[in-house]
Amino acid sequence: MPEVHLVCLPTSDGEGAAPVAAVAITRYPCVVGRHSACDRRINDPHISRRHCAFSWRDGQVWVEDLGSLNGTWLNGVRLAGPWPLEDGDRLHLGDLVFEVHLPGQPASAAGEAAAAATSESAGPAGEVLVVEDDEDTAQTLALLLRTWGYEVQVARDGPQALRSAGARQPDTVLLDIGLPGMDGYEVAHRLRTQAGLGKARLVGITGDERAQDPGRSRAGGLQQVLIKPVDPTLLREVLFGQPR
Repeated sequence: MPEVHLVCLPTSDGEGAAPVAAVAITRYPCVVGRHSACDRRINDPHISRRHCAFSWRDGQVWVEDLGSLNGTWLNGVRLAGPWPLEDGDRLHLGDLVFEVHLPGQPASAAGEAAAAATSESAGPAGEVLVVEDDEDTAQTLALLLRTWGYEVQVARDGPQALRSAGARQPDTVLLDIGLPGMDGYEVAHRLRTQAGLGKARLVGITGDERAQDPGRSRAGGLQQVLIKPVDPTLLREVLFGQPR
């Protein structure tokens, strides 16, 4: 069965970070909502406790609203029943807008146009190493980066990050500050001094603004620290050097 990748798009006013950068639907049925018992949780006040469900039927992925307060909208139409998804669709869950990606399937005209525009504007993609011990956060970031055309490797701790970086020499490292054992500041320092990443872009990520230490960031060679959940717009600015 195919996966569905939902990439959260920035709001029109550009205010605030979305509660999730991307959602990967990998098994069916899959319930998305705010409640912790959902298969995919989105902790946002405009998302209902059980908002919508994804299912597999007749060779396609279908989405169905579950009686949510703010509705599930597909390409501007509020769903009154199950509806099949196509690559490039726009799915609105409450106030959040997601672009639908169906990897390995033919893209719709809208999806092809968006992909072409992204390819032309982004230039050649590089390789990113995501160092994150939380599986959901790591997979969300990896999904988002792959959607933008990057090759992505994931490491769960400092030693694994050093081995991966030494072997592959990534262009960019997204590095969790709160890693167990060897924290992100120490990993950054060793990436610079031991793994040969003297010229790579090292970007810290943390869920606690109070955990930021500008002095240690500079000593380890971190150019910037982003707050979780990482805002896709800010991440693109960091990766591409300008707003997208």
